[in-house]
This record gives sequence, C-alpha cells and structure tokens, in this order.
Amino acid sequence: KGKGLMENKKEWHRIGKLESLSNVPRRTIHFYVKQELLHKPKKTGKTMAYYDSKHLHKLSYIKSAKLQGLPLIAIKQKIADLESSNQNAFTSHLPVTFKGQNPSDRKKRKRKMAGKKTRELILDAGSSLFREKGYKATKISDITKSLNVGKGTFYFYFPDKKALLLECVPRIFFDLFSKGWDRIRNVEDPLRRLELRAETVTPVLKEFCAIIQLSKEAMEDDDQRLQQLGRKTYLSICDPIESDIKKGIELGLFAPINPKIAAVFMIGIIENFYYLQTIDKTFHPTAIWEDIRSLIINGIRGLKHKE
Repeated sequence: KGKGLMENKKEWHRIGKLESLSNVPRRTIHFYVKQELLHKPKKTGKTMAYYDSKHLHKLSYIKSAKLQGLPLIAIKQKIADLESSNQNAFTSHLPVTFKGQNPSDRKKRKRKMAGKKTRELILDAGSSLFREKGYKATKISDITKSLNVGKGTFYFYFPDKKALLLECVPRIFFDLFSKGWDRIRNVEDPLRRLELRAETVTPVLKEFCAIIQLSKEAMEDDDQRLQQLGRKTYLSICDPIESDIKKGIELGLFAPINPKIAAVFMIGIIENFYYLQTIDKTFHPTAIWEDIRSLIINGIRGLKHKE
C-alpha cells in the first residue's frame, strides 16, 4: 500500500516528519485538519496517513498570519479565497522552519518549542475557564494563577483576553461536539438527525450553554471581530438545525413553519432546561429525555398533524 504515493519521498511526510519540519505540534495539525484550515491527508491504511508539501506551506502561512494577529476564522477564509482564485496556491515555496544543524539553532528551536507549549497551556486554561465562568467573568489573572505564571507571560503570547477568546471558541466547539456531529453526518432522516443533535448536547449541557452564552457576550461586544465570532459560533449551532427542519418540511414531515424561528426555539428549549436543572436538582437529563424529545420533535410534527 502507498507504493505509488511514496514515489516522490520529498513530497510526502508522515505526521511526525511534518511536525518536525513545521515546528507545529501534531495535536494542532489534527485540529487544523478538523477545522478545515488544512486539507485531509492521504490515507493508505487505518493508521497510515501522508501529508504533502501543501500542508507544510499552509502551516507556514497560518503561523505567519497568527503572528499578524489574525484569528483562525479569518485565516481559514483567506486560505479558501487564495485557493479559489489560484489553483496553484500553496504549491510554491513559502518560508518554513526546518531543523537547525548547529547548537545555536538547536537552542532556538528548544525555546520555540517551550514557547509553543506555554501558549498551548494558556489556550487550554482559557478554554476551560471560559466554559466554566463565561467570557466576562473570566479575568486574565484567573488564567495566569491557574498556570502559576505572571501576567507578562500571558501578554507575551496574546495582546488581550479578546484575542485569546477568538482562538478558544473553535477549540471548545470542536472538543465538545466533533464526535457527535460525525454520527449525525451519516443519517439522512431529518427527524432522527434532530433527535441525535439533542442527544449529543444532553451529556454536555452545561458546556453547550456556556458556548451559547459566550456567543451572546461576543455579539454584544464593541469589537467587530468578537461580534463576528459570536454570530459565526451561534450560526454554526443554529444553521444545521434549521437545515434539518427545512428538509423535514420539504419531505412533508413537519408543518410549513419558519425554519430559522423553529431552530432558535429548539436551542432555547435545550438551553433553558439547563437553568431548570440549577433550580431543581431532581431533574436529570436521562430521566426527562422523553419530555424534551416530545417538546422539540413532536411539537413541530404536531403542527403538521393538526392541519
């Protein structure tokens, strides 16, 4: 397997080699692939995947764009624009960091790797605290105290808390829902898709509501970058639900209601159930799942039956 693929060994790399050449951790590379900043590698087996030179050039581009302060959402759009306007984008040589051959280069590389580790730790801590406390309630001092570092360390990697949030939200979203969305992707029936969406959210209800709250806080911020992030995050939850409802209407399963309003209504039901749990601890997701299902699913279907 992979014999033809590896004819030109200089063009194809395993993940370890790509990690070494780009100085980007494999966890981050996998994250970029999931977020579609990078195209999928060529697979020649269950555990055999190969990355081409475009992956290397894109990683270099992403690193440069991040240094300029661009959020991942904007970088993803720029990559898409470049590739749509030029089929040969990212095929020419771009600045890439290769392994050094002398002691000074090795020292520099070690410092860079240590810096990347610190940056990843800040992102992890920020993601956790934003989920737990919300954007407004989370202070930079909360993040630095949790890592036992000074504020100067935080500001070395991020200009402010907003810049950190811009990178944390896609990570939070991916960590919570990527596996559940993969299940839904293979289901055609819109009714079952809606059920699976609710089932996916139920075990992580607190975190789901945290993302909704982060979206609202971002949309209310004066910074246009955060407003855009808030809208994009909320729509990334709302749009798939709206699409399922629209398909259900087309198939005659649901009444001809406004799909967007119905989608927002469904999100509201799930979100408010979390607050109900905080009021009355006797309510538990597994115990009243059928009631939620009836409100969300049969409510839409019931309108159709009444006509």
